[in-house]
Amino acid sequence: MVTREVTLPFLALLILGMGLLTVSSVATPENVQKQLIGMGLMLAPILVIWFLGRRRIYQLTVPLYAVSLVLLTLVGVIGVEVNGNRNWFALPGFQFQPLEFGKIALILMLARYLRDPFKSVRDYLPVAIIAIPMLAITFIGTGDTGGVMVLMAIILGMMAVRGIPWQHMLIAVLVLVVVIPTVVVPRLSAFHKERLTIFLNPESDSRGKGYQYIQSRIAIGSGGVSGKGYRQGTQSQGGFVPADHTDFIFAPWAEEQGFVGGVLLILVFVALFWRMAALGGECLQSTDRLVIGGVLSLLGFQVLENIGAAIGVAPLTGLTLPLFSYGPSSLLSTATALSIVYVVHRDRFEDF
Repeated sequence: MVTREVTLPFLALLILGMGLLTVSSVATPENVQKQLIGMGLMLAPILVIWFLGRRRIYQLTVPLYAVSLVLLTLVGVIGVEVNGNRNWFALPGFQFQPLEFGKIALILMLARYLRDPFKSVRDYLPVAIIAIPMLAITFIGTGDTGGVMVLMAIILGMMAVRGIPWQHMLIAVLVLVVVIPTVVVPRLSAFHKERLTIFLNPESDSRGKGYQYIQSRIAIGSGGVSGKGYRQGTQSQGGFVPADHTDFIFAPWAEEQGFVGGVLLILVFVALFWRMAALGGECLQSTDRLVIGGVLSLLGFQVLENIGAAIGVAPLTGLTLPLFSYGPSSLLSTATALSIVYVVHRDRFEDF
């Protein structure tokens, strides 16, 4: 008899509750209402994935990936531009970012075709065929550098789960060292170049691009050990921290809950990822392990990047803190990803 997994949903709900506490403190009443609606809508993908099961999800992999590519192409043409990136569809009362679900489609697609260990260059061909179209459309069509970084984290994370010889890893690092400065960086706009480097010296533009980094660090530091309390943060409540309910939500949390609260949140995320890794280790099929490894890479990178930007050690890429930041679209995609992890582990003894 297979016991029900309760740790994963418990940790996810705990993060969700902590996030709602912070969103309700710093966001407008309208955004709080939208966040609550988004939390209610999370039940839809959870129930759909629960009843579909692992086998049907895998059967839908190719159609889901194809639809994702089409939507990403369309958003680059008719999408709404936000913060220099044309990566949103504007719907009545709701904005939808197709890349959020494209990430999940990429995970499923790679997991389906990365069944053989990497022994020769030819073994990397499936990765290239699957990943390059989504990377190219995202980078060229939407200009979403943060999205490209997440996709790369997913790809590298899943390749690591599959197993990469150290010689191949060394070659890949050398290729990136050459390609990034010669191919990627020249194609970036001045806006994106500055956005990706200003965190190194935010004081050089303290009233412009570096302002949010400086104010975020001030807010986090002002929280001290135990914090100032709910809605008592002078920096966040005073409106000094831009995007304090999305990209920089860790700042008001740390200001209100202090160093203790900041460490607690990080530990809960670590526990969530540790549990996901344990669930992956219990799966017998390599496809199942790859799916869970892909979701772990996706969420883990977003947490590192978001909190890293808030404390000033990573560039700002517009990535939300999963389950914590404001954003119905992000909530739905994260709920979908975690539900897939849950169902893949639940059905791990079934054939597909």
